[in-house]
Amino acid sequence: MTDQPETSATADRTFTDPEFATLALTVDGDDALDEIHDAVKGLHATATPVGTKIRTTGGALVAVVHTPQAAADDVESILHYRTEPATALATRKARTLRRRLESDEAATDADAVTAE
Repeated sequence: MTDQPETSATADRTFTDPEFATLALTVDGDDALDEIHDAVKGLHATATPVGTKIRTTGGALVAVVHTPQAAADDVESILHYRTEPATALATRKARTLRRRLESDEAATDADAVTAE
């Protein structure tokens, strides 16, 4: 997924570009977006046919959150986040939000085990 203008040809792209990685989440897309906005300030979200695109104020694509049509196991949403170039501001913001969502996933899992 490159940071190109949305067209009918790019609207249904898979997220396989090497500069993006994927994280499956057990929270729904709205909760994931709330966590993202709490974790990193100055990001803007835009709903698109491929999911909600998260961009910096300068317009660089940081991440995309979407809900898969065929959810597997307990996956509620998917985060596709920028990993390259490593020194880019958008990539650093993506690492921060990924760490936040991963730590929230771990806390949720621990709460679920404790409740059982």
